[in-house]
Amino acid sequence: MPTPPASYFLAKMAGIPLVKPAKPSPALDAPAESQHDDPMGHRFTSLGTSIEKLLEAEYFLGGVASSHGDELRYHLNAFLAACRSVTFYLQKSMSSVPDFKAWYSDRQAEMRADTAMRFFLELRNISQHEGPVLIVGGSTLHPPGWTYRFAGNRETVPEELVGTSVARACADQLVKLARLVDAFRQQFPHESCLYEAFTADGINRLGFSLEDVAVLLGLPPGYLDVGPDIPVEEKLRILRREVDRIDSAALDRLTEGRLFRADGPLVIEDGGGNDLADDIAALVESGQMGRNPRVIFLHAIGHRIKKHDDRA
Repeated sequence: MPTPPASYFLAKMAGIPLVKPAKPSPALDAPAESQHDDPMGHRFTSLGTSIEKLLEAEYFLGGVASSHGDELRYHLNAFLAACRSVTFYLQKSMSSVPDFKAWYSDRQAEMRADTAMRFFLELRNISQHEGPVLIVGGSTLHPPGWTYRFAGNRETVPEELVGTSVARACADQLVKLARLVDAFRQQFPHESCLYEAFTADGINRLGFSLEDVAVLLGLPPGYLDVGPDIPVEEKLRILRREVDRIDSAALDRLTEGRLFRADGPLVIEDGGGNDLADDIAALVESGQMGRNPRVIFLHAIGHRIKKHDDRA
């Protein structure tokens, strides 16, 4: 017995008898054909990949916060690359969205005005094209362990990042990028998620047709031209089952700064600018002691001992 076409199941799920229509069913408040001239049909868009890159960056951030030596550098390089990919994917995937260019131009101006975000962009360029990003580290007493600072790169550490650990600075950068992606979601909800596009508001705003949906889902021509009495809203409701939602919960969490690692919440301790690593970073950034790490370390230790003796 041959398998009935999927259009049959569409009608059955809607609870309406299968009747072959005389012509394609129209979209809401729009002609049956797409409201665009693209011969390839409507270009549906989604924030899915940008959110995946945010989560990828969060994964590597867990390594930045917990590793040392070469392993720390590997995680940091991967974190910087994933962060840069967030905006790359956003620009590429949304290039066909009306008004996106103007919207993103405003966001670019905001990012250029943010010295910390500009600094991270340069760190990524250094990591990808020039060599390892330079950091310095030192031990901590409370809690016992190690902490690291950016220092010695061709770009001066911005004032707002002085005294901030590498992990904390990376976490703040991730949250800013998440808020950028979330700002797009708030401004362009139907362009952000196929699940939201497949709604009455979505089809009216985006101007696509059921034929466009069929192409997207890999269905043969005319596959959805079934049941003239089936409202377009109902067809879209059924078709929403065929597409994934974006991970809105993860995006919400990241914008709020609630970060996680594989084994639970990611807690990042920050010494507040009073650690040995801060003294070493300040000397490296100033260039007063040259570039010899031993000389810089001994000078920083000696300075701390002197400060302790003076207080005593």
